[in-house]
Amino acid sequence: MTDGAAGVGATLRAGLSDVANAGRDCWGALAFAVVLTVVAGVLPPGARFAATLLAGVIAQGALFRRAFGRQAGLKGLRWGRDEWRLLAAQLMILALMLLIGAILMVVVGGVALGVARTAAPNFDAGSTAGWKAAFASAGPAGFVVALAPLASLAILVWLGLRLSLSAPATVEQSGVRVLSAFPLTRGRVPALLVIGLAIAVPVALLSAVLSLAQGQGLAVAAVLAVCTYFYAMPAWTGSLAHFYRHGAASQDQR
Repeated sequence: MTDGAAGVGATLRAGLSDVANAGRDCWGALAFAVVLTVVAGVLPPGARFAATLLAGVIAQGALFRRAFGRQAGLKGLRWGRDEWRLLAAQLMILALMLLIGAILMVVVGGVALGVARTAAPNFDAGSTAGWKAAFASAGPAGFVVALAPLASLAILVWLGLRLSLSAPATVEQSGVRVLSAFPLTRGRVPALLVIGLAIAVPVALLSAVLSLAQGQGLAVAAVLAVCTYFYAMPAWTGSLAHFYRHGAASQDQR
C-alpha cells in the first residue's frame, strides 16, 4: 500500500484513537452484544452460533453507522435495514467460507491419501497407526502433507481479509456488498493482516492470562467479551472504515 493516508500506521491510529469515542457513542449496542455473547456460552450449539452472530451484527451495525454518519439509535442500539443487510452479508460470507473450506478439505484429504498410498500401498486407512507409519515412510512428501492444512488455513485467512470491507461497504452504500467489495482490498491483504494482528494482541494476551484462572468461566467470558466489544471491535471497525474511505476514493480515481 503506497497511500500514506491509508497506510498501516495511519489506519491503525485512526482505529485506536477513536475507541473511547466509539464506546461512548455506541455503548448501548456494545453492552447488549456483551450480554448476548456471555449468554451464548450457556446455550446449545445452534442457539450459541445465532446469538454470537447477532451480537457481532448489532455491534458492527452501531459502529459503522456511527462511522458513516447514519442514524444512531439508542446509544447505537437498534435493529434496522443496515443490520438486516449486514446479517445477509455475513451469512453469504460464511457460506462462501464453508464452501471453500470444504473444497480445501477434500483437496488436502486427497493429497494425504495419495502420498500415503504411494509410500505404503497396503496401509490401513482406518487406523491412526497406519497413517503415521505411511507418512513416516513417505520422506519429504510427508512434510508436504503436513504443510497442506497450513496452506489451506492461509487461503481462508486471505479470503477473509479480502472480504473484510464488505461490512463498511454494505452500510455506506445501503446495500448488501460481498464480492463487489473484493476489489477494494486488492494488494492490501498484508496491511490488513498487520492491523488485525496488532489489534488482536492485547485480547490474546488477556485471554492467556485469564486462562490461568480456575472455576471462573462466566466471569472470564464476561471480561473477554467486554474487551472484545469495547476495544477490539471499535478499533477494527474504525480501521476498516478509514481503510474503506481511502480504498473507495482510490478506486474512483482509476
